[in-house]
Amino acid sequence: MQETDASTWITCDPAAGAMSFAKPGADVRYSAVCWAQGSNGSDSILDVDSSQHLAMYQANCLFVLETLRELLNRDMLTLPARLVVVSSIWQKIARQNKLSYIMSKAAIGGLVQSASVDLARHGILINAVLPSALETTMTFANLTSAQIERMAGATGFGRLTSVDDVVSAIEFLCSDRNTGITGQFLTVDLGYSVARIV
Repeated sequence: MQETDASTWITCDPAAGAMSFAKPGADVRYSAVCWAQGSNGSDSILDVDSSQHLAMYQANCLFVLETLRELLNRDMLTLPARLVVVSSIWQKIARQNKLSYIMSKAAIGGLVQSASVDLARHGILINAVLPSALETTMTFANLTSAQIERMAGATGFGRLTSVDDVVSAIEFLCSDRNTGITGQFLTVDLGYSVARIV
């Protein structure tokens, strides 16, 4: 857990097993929670490994479910709380050799929609943000120059989505200005998932 004058946040590793939400004995409650963890990998229907598939589902979806349940059971959310899951545009569209990743992200869709109905009576809003490939070191390490050039050129912006683009969307959904958006998926991709430049 880390603290600043304005906020308190926690870091949980989905692969670490035990989760710690607050200092022992601390009476900590959260007005907003954002899940931004995840696992990635490459496989297809032709070579998928069941154990690796389940591990990716654990990291990308089940971790969100389990930690949200713990936050609720421990009464650690102030009401009305605002929750955001960082998913991916690959939740709703497909690309080659990303079977397990896409399936685990698609499961986020069901989680967010179902939870939005179950949590409504508590005044809790939950949504997901769906970024495209981000302008980060990880992206440049995992995509070829040609792939990055194609993605950056797929819209008229000529660049990849930035981390700041995604943070701005999360900040809005977690803010007091969000009074009625829940069960929704906000795509932050500079139009990549809908653009077809011909």
